[in-house]
Amino acid sequence: MRATMRIALSALTSLCLQPPAEAKQQQPTKMMKIGEEIVSIEAGNAFIKVQGLLNNKQFEQASALLTQFLESYPNSSAALYKYGFVLLQQGKDSEALAQAKRCTELKPNFFGGWALLGEASMNLKLEDQAKEAYQKALAIQSTGENADIIREHLNEMTRQKEVAIGAAEENEKVAVQNRVIMKLNSALALCDRANALLKEKQFEQGFQVCRDALKAAPDSAQIKENVVVYLNNYAADCVQKQNLKQAEALMKEALALQSNGDITPQSQKTTLRNYSALLKYLGRNDEAKQIDEQMKTVK
Repeated sequence: MRATMRIALSALTSLCLQPPAEAKQQQPTKMMKIGEEIVSIEAGNAFIKVQGLLNNKQFEQASALLTQFLESYPNSSAALYKYGFVLLQQGKDSEALAQAKRCTELKPNFFGGWALLGEASMNLKLEDQAKEAYQKALAIQSTGENADIIREHLNEMTRQKEVAIGAAEENEKVAVQNRVIMKLNSALALCDRANALLKEKQFEQGFQVCRDALKAAPDSAQIKENVVVYLNNYAADCVQKQNLKQAEALMKEALALQSNGDITPQSQKTTLRNYSALLKYLGRNDEAKQIDEQMKTVK
């Protein structure tokens, strides 16, 4: 974008150079008009020389002459514009921005000043400021090659912003997926820990680890399945130890968990079958029949 904009700016560097009518009558050989500024003939000649240096891309020499010129005529919008243009070619965007701002302050109706401000801002990633400057330039001059180039820049800025937004959204999706994966891996590690405790007959400790796994990944079907299987094994151990109240509480928790879905039919049937057997053992046959009927609906 920088190279394209330079074409537009360089087309604006040949500002009006002519001796003023009044000065021509009074001091025809000593004064010159550059844009709207009356300067000495020496300064005017130096300013004219700058254009030749720019045409030959001799930016260091042009910069030196413009610096001297601005020491004598610091409010020359024409010189500020040219100097800002030179600074852009040298990659000195922050310095160019300062010259562009001063130029637009002195001559707010100058298309080139706003175009210069727009490019310097764009190079410095000041997108809102660049957009505003470009729009002000177009408000001054809406037709012509330079105006078309600025419109292209505005369109490109819009496209880049859309791409950046799309990339940010995609990155966020990936980040969310990664967080989900990390939580799932953490929960699976907890399930492995719970199963290890199960083998060691440390049922209550393993049960608490299962709860932690559900908290880490509450929507994971894989975690729910692991926990339901654990609850069935823990309940079976309670039955063997005649801790029937605890066994029923575990079975009810398994049923509540699988009622939310995501549990395989095999695990569902196992839970229902175990609970029915427990109810029958407790003499609660009517309740057991209801569970048996429910088991028939599992496919």
